[in-house]
Amino acid sequence: MNSFEQLESNVRSYCRKWPAVFATAHGSTITDVDGVEYLDFFAGAGALSYGHNNPVLVEVAIEHLRAGRLLHSLDTFTVEKRRFLEAMQRYVLEPRQLDMVIQTVGPTGATAVEAALQLAQRLTGRRAVVGFEGSYHGMSYRAASISASMAGRATSAHLKDFVALPFVENVTDADLELLDRTLRGTVDGQPIGALIIEPTQGEGGARPFDPAYLRAIRERCSELGIIVIADEVQAGVGRTGSFFSFESSGLDPDIVCVSKSISGLGLPMALNLVRRSLDTWAPGEFSGTFRGNNLAFATSATMLETYWADSTLEKSTEQRGHTVRSALQNMADQFGEGQFVVRGNGLLCGLDVGSTETAARIAQGAFERHLIVETCGAGDTTVKLLPALVIGDDQLEDGLTRLSDAVAQATSH
Repeated sequence: MNSFEQLESNVRSYCRKWPAVFATAHGSTITDVDGVEYLDFFAGAGALSYGHNNPVLVEVAIEHLRAGRLLHSLDTFTVEKRRFLEAMQRYVLEPRQLDMVIQTVGPTGATAVEAALQLAQRLTGRRAVVGFEGSYHGMSYRAASISASMAGRATSAHLKDFVALPFVENVTDADLELLDRTLRGTVDGQPIGALIIEPTQGEGGARPFDPAYLRAIRERCSELGIIVIADEVQAGVGRTGSFFSFESSGLDPDIVCVSKSISGLGLPMALNLVRRSLDTWAPGEFSGTFRGNNLAFATSATMLETYWADSTLEKSTEQRGHTVRSALQNMADQFGEGQFVVRGNGLLCGLDVGSTETAARIAQGAFERHLIVETCGAGDTTVKLLPALVIGDDQLEDGLTRLSDAVAQATSH
């Protein structure tokens, strides 16, 4: 019996694209049960930015388990949570002059988004939300309802009090006028309480917003008392080079949603950073059984201490990002006939080939060459690359060569 076919729900997805039975993983390599090795440029949809089974973090996890330390603690005080909070303050908040408190919310980015929306509504008394075309914020009900990239899917449930503005790559006066008009208006008769944005979209096509537009968002939302929520679930924790993808943009969010790679080891963990003056929650007002993952606190603190005590990782990610975008541009020039577009920041990059079928052929050709990549963007026309931030240069070059061969094959039809 094929257990996967017989016993698993039809909703399964990634296994249809990559029909291998995976067994072990180290760094940027995944090995299947037959011993075939695959280069991973997917990194758990961005949850494994520090590689599979990062040895530094694995040792922390093993010691934690052997010592019989707490695993589940809700929001009680623990040694691991204290160390994690202090590491966040020292390596993330203080260097960026962010006067924020840390709210652990549960295991997923969608939970962080739900909490952010609930707090924004509590603070403003307004329920309507502004988001953006191409956005993806999670699969729970309200998070999905403000995910414009899910419009038209059977699983989407868009609410009347949500409106999506266009993605803005190069801001124009018309973009600013539309932003201003929308924020000052109403949605289904409701005034705007929150604006949520991925400063660099992941599922939307590896697309960074124009920093000038992000600054304009901050200015107008401050004037109108609208809460600015930055969804950094995929692009955050170093994926674009800087710890957050909004840095140096002037967005200055009121709430920052963080998940995916924050544990460093791929363990379920999500949190919100909340501007201190806006932390008006009543005790227990937002709760969750799994918001106290002490194993994740321990590995996260070590990840921060190891990789964010200086600028080494940030600089290497920026450099590797240049390498990836240069390689993608060569592919666009060689095979795209002027139609392909390279996008992204750091090691969140994409090659928009303008065709769902071509992108699917490229991803399939990559898998045949033992390289794992996914597609994203409107119509899944973009081949997205999410290699681990700690990938070796030789592996990065090898993967880009395999991808180029897949592009050449897919465009030769």
